[in-house]
Order: sequence, then structure tokens, then C-alpha cells
Amino acid sequence: MGKKRAISTIAIIGIVIVIAVIGIVAYYAMENRGGTSPTTTTTTTSGLNGSLTVLVPSGDPTLLPYVQMVANDFMSKNPGVTIQVQPVPFGQLVSTALTSLRNQNPSPDLIIYYPSQASTLGPYLLDVRPYFTKGVFNLSDIPPSTLLPAYLLDSQGGVVKISGVPFQQVFGYVLIYQKSIFENQTLANEFKSKYGFDFDPTKWDTWDKLIDGAQFIQSQNITKYALLFPDGLTQSIFNGYVSIFYTYAINDPCTQVPQSSQQGIPVQGYWAFFKLVNKTIVPTINCTAGVQALETYKQLIQFQPPIDQQAMEYDQLRDLFLTGDYAMVAAWTSFIPIYNNASLSKVAGNIGIAPLPSVATGQAPTFIGINPNSKNPDLAADFIAFMTTAQEYKKGAELYGFMPATFSGMEVAATVNNTAWVANFIPLLKNMTIPNLQRMALVNYISNFFTDLRPIFINTVADYFRGKISAQDAVNYIEQQWINLMKVSS
Repeated sequence: MGKKRAISTIAIIGIVIVIAVIGIVAYYAMENRGGTSPTTTTTTTSGLNGSLTVLVPSGDPTLLPYVQMVANDFMSKNPGVTIQVQPVPFGQLVSTALTSLRNQNPSPDLIIYYPSQASTLGPYLLDVRPYFTKGVFNLSDIPPSTLLPAYLLDSQGGVVKISGVPFQQVFGYVLIYQKSIFENQTLANEFKSKYGFDFDPTKWDTWDKLIDGAQFIQSQNITKYALLFPDGLTQSIFNGYVSIFYTYAINDPCTQVPQSSQQGIPVQGYWAFFKLVNKTIVPTINCTAGVQALETYKQLIQFQPPIDQQAMEYDQLRDLFLTGDYAMVAAWTSFIPIYNNASLSKVAGNIGIAPLPSVATGQAPTFIGINPNSKNPDLAADFIAFMTTAQEYKKGAELYGFMPATFSGMEVAATVNNTAWVANFIPLLKNMTIPNLQRMALVNYISNFFTDLRPIFINTVADYFRGKISAQDAVNYIEQQWINLMKVSS
């Protein structure tokens, strides 16, 4: 990935505010609901037999290579095992998985999914808590905050299922920028004289400052475009909005999102879209924060081609910044390896990393779940355990810049040049607090959140960006449609 990248103290403070939340309570929740104490074990894989199919979403430049590498290593250690890695486009993952799960097909045995898909797939996946009890998976090695999307709760807020194991850690969105632009002292002096604050993305603590910075860069014709911000019509527009919405929601009583305190604030996420009113789950998006977030979002995408000319989905966020045409990009940290790949990228060795303004940067772990109809569920669990070993994580970090999800994995990755930047994140993940687990897991009850509610949101917001509807009318429509369509599992 090039030279080790350090994150400034300001950036660390920003990220700590963002992700300092879901932590310890996740562990206690499991303990209080009949879970087990963390157990450290060594998984041995000799003498295993059987076959597995792993469903993997494509798009992340490090994910598929890592899974294939692990599969090859697992088969090498176990000649009696056959593993088929089955890539599927991100947009088809849920439909492909649901078809198999609902029809009780035994394949795929393992399904890799993201937080936004957890509430839809979770009810159908195997409860992996027994594998924590048996010591196949090491609970103490997993940052508790990463488990939240995989929790299914009862009416009292107790954990009744964990639908998957986090194995990849992704921080996002973060602001990745060309350092040479912001280290130009002439530009920095002119900018500060005009706007009154530093020309330093690590110090931009409001959306207005980011927008001012982008406007300045655009006016100077420094690059073709000043800012690349997600507005893709499959998923990235959805994740782009939640990052912005949360920064307004914490100051809007209507949302009932907890404000910051000395103990920290909850990490931003889909959970902020819902609250409980008279024991009924209702959307928060029609609060003032929802309108403010949409208006800010529209300002952030003004520095790139219009949405109908080039919508910025993950592939575009991944591939366009490396052309050097953009001064800044809001992207996942999983894209850092390709940005720093000198054979592909014109910005290799020239990138800085900063949190998005306020509390907009969070974590988005990748999960792997087991099909309950699999013919080899124990073998599937052994594969997951092998996938999360320090030796596989180190190899993945060295070869692909893959970022582990476990503490031990991240500590190993911190010793690898490609992924050394994670060293600044490890202490933050170890010191977290959680407010209300039940509130934060409300979205997990909505079984059609991804399949039905997400498309309504994306299409309506896209129409707002096109100028076909006002921000207020957009959130009104989304709220009403969500109420009409929402399916809440018991």
C-alpha cells in the first residue's frame, strides 16, 4: 500500500466520537442472555471432510481475493475438503441468498453479507452462538461494536440470535484526499485568508467546511473535480445519506437519537432511522434532521457529474479517484490498497485520511453466516474459524491490504506496511460504551428493510437530486411508504 499512513490527533478524536459506542454492552447482552464467557481456543483443521460453497458479493477489491485465498489454504490443509467460492454482484446478493434460504436449499453453505443486508438475511441464517459456547469462535477477540447488525433481540432487548461472524473491518466513509494539494502553502494561505479556517481536511468538523473546501478547489481548477461523494442508485446513496443524517439527528429531539456525553455517543448507522413510539417502530426520517441531511447531501454532490450522467456507486468511488481527477473522495477504507497501487493509481503515495465532519465516519464490518440447511454446518464453522486466524489475516494484509475484524487480526495488520494505518483505530475499538442496545437493534426487526424500504428511499432521493421533488416532500413520501411497507418480525 506504500508508506505507512498516520492519522492526525484531530482525526483520531473525530473517529473516536464516531465509533465510541457500541462496545461493551454487546458482550454483556450476550452474557445476560445465556451466552458464554470468552474462550480462547486453537482451531485444528486436520482430517476434515466435505464440501462447502461460499456466496461472496463482488465489488470490494480485497474481499473476494481474501476469501479465495482462505479457501485455497483450507483445502491445502484438508485434502478431503472442497470449497467453491461463488461471486455474485452486490445488487444480486440478497435475492440469490434469500431464494436458497427460503427454499431450504443446502447451498450456499456460507453467505457473506453487509450490515444493510443483515436484517433481511439474519432471520434465515443459523444462530452461531453455540459456536461461541464451544470455543470455535473467540468472542473476546471480536470488537463487540461490530456484532450489532448480527443481533436479533426479543421484546425485552435480549439477544436471541447472532446471525453471523464479522471477519472484515471497514471504516467509512472516510475522507481520502490528495496530500500534495493541501500541503501547498500558497493555497493554504489563500484559503485561510478567504474562509478563516485551515486548509486541512483533518480539521474540518462541519459539512459547511468541507463544502467550502471543495468550492475553493473547484474555483482554482486544481483538479477536474473537487469532491467525489457517493450517490449510486444501488446502495451508496443509502449509505451516503445515513452518514449525513446522523450528524443532524443527534441535535434533533424528534429523532430521539442520544446526544453526545462524556461517555461518548452511539455510532452512526441505520438504527437512527427508527424509534419506538407506543411499542410501535416508526421512522425518524421525517424529522427536521431528515430534511437538513438531504439539503446538505445535494450540496456535497455538486462537484461531480450529475447523477443521471454518472451515479457514483462503489465501483465508481473505487476507480475514479485513482485517476487523479478528484481532489477528495468519501470512501471506504477498503479502497485504500487500490488507491495506493502504483501500477493502477495516479495518487499512489499521495493520499491522506481524515474522518468525515462531525460524527459521520463509522464502521461497516463484513459478516459471514451459515445456511441452517447446510449439510456441513460444523465444517462451515471450522472454515470461519480458520478465516479469522492471525496467520490468514496477516497473509491477507500483506497480499491484498485486507483489513481484519478481530483485535488480534488488526494488531497483526498494524505490523504490515500496507495496513499499518489501522494501529490508530485499535485503541478506539477497545474503549467503547453503548447506550441502548434495544434501540440500536430496532432496525434488525424490519425484515424487508433492504429489499423494500431501501429502493423507495433511493428512488425518492434521486428524484430530489434531479430537482423533481422538494426535500420536505421527499422525506414525507419516504416516511409514508416505509410505514405502509414495513414488515416487522416478532
